[in-house]
Amino acid sequence: MNRTTAALAALALLAACSKGPAPAPAQGAAAGSPPGASASPATSSPAHVSAVTTLRREPTDAPRVKGTGKKELPNQLALLLRGEKVTVLEAREDWARVRTSDDAEGWLHRATLLEGEGISEATVLAPADVFDRPDLLAANARRKVEPGTLLLVVKAKPPFSEVNVSSGPNAWVLSERLATGVPEVSVAKLAEKARWLRKAGREDEARQILALARQSFPGVSLVDALAVELGEAPSTTAVVPTSTTAPIDPTKP
Repeated sequence: MNRTTAALAALALLAACSKGPAPAPAQGAAAGSPPGASASPATSSPAHVSAVTTLRREPTDAPRVKGTGKKELPNQLALLLRGEKVTVLEAREDWARVRTSDDAEGWLHRATLLEGEGISEATVLAPADVFDRPDLLAANARRKVEPGTLLLVVKAKPPFSEVNVSSGPNAWVLSERLATGVPEVSVAKLAEKARWLRKAGREDEARQILALARQSFPGVSLVDALAVELGEAPSTTAVVPTSTTAPIDPTKP
């Protein structure tokens, strides 16, 4: 299996792992609306999931909702992980109706979405300094971005980039610290999945994700970082970073 095929297989498995029960047909635009909620005009815009969230049949946190006749159905369609891409079809106050990568439609809390054009994905290969503002004097000595963190890049203001992280407010980092290559970002996504599985007490599945990362992306330093994080020994494979950027002089605008 060549690396491209392995990478595609890895991303397919990652998406499959986060899916819940098979989706039911999407509800109509007016179905399940909270009392008094008003719908915005239909939209079709890209967004990224910024935190683990549940895709629901109806825009409510109720565990079950009314189906056909007197039958009730589970309100959960799938579990979406940070970094997954969706298309926003409709916005209603605190909820958004979205289409996922497998064309399922459902509702998410808007607070778990990062909406807008031009958002890209990145990670860092070594601990990166954080700045509260895009200025060297705004360095935050108490905060770092750790290697393998999946970052959603909101905007650039050279030599800085504003990034969304999994917890806390957005951060500014030097753009030269970002790794945007497909192998590095793919490993960061797999690491996101492995961390969630570990937190959920599913250690064996987390190690399966690690094995997948090792097979699909050998030589990427973040794989060894994930292994150490999961309590396993790093491999002996030489580290071959595949994403490089030209050095940026932070003293220049």
